[in-house]
Amino acid sequence: MIPAFLLKHWGSLAIVAGIIALTSAVYLKGRSDEASNAQQKFRDAIFDQLKERNVTDEDISNMPDPDLCRAIGGQLRPDGRCI
Repeated sequence: MIPAFLLKHWGSLAIVAGIIALTSAVYLKGRSDEASNAQQKFRDAIFDQLKERNVTDEDISNMPDPDLCRAIGGQLRPDGRCI
């Protein structure tokens, strides 16, 4: 047995339900896009840091001991220690 109100206003209720469903879908899509953009920015930042580190690692690997010691704020002793 269906209440008389539903029989009388089923079209209006269907329209309201459709609007709610559409609004929810748009909202969820926006949230998904926002999360995807944040993840991409995070990946880009990590990629840039790794590229920069690779360049730094190459520079340090090619640096002579006295220059490396000075670069970290030390002084190279005659016995080869950096203090």
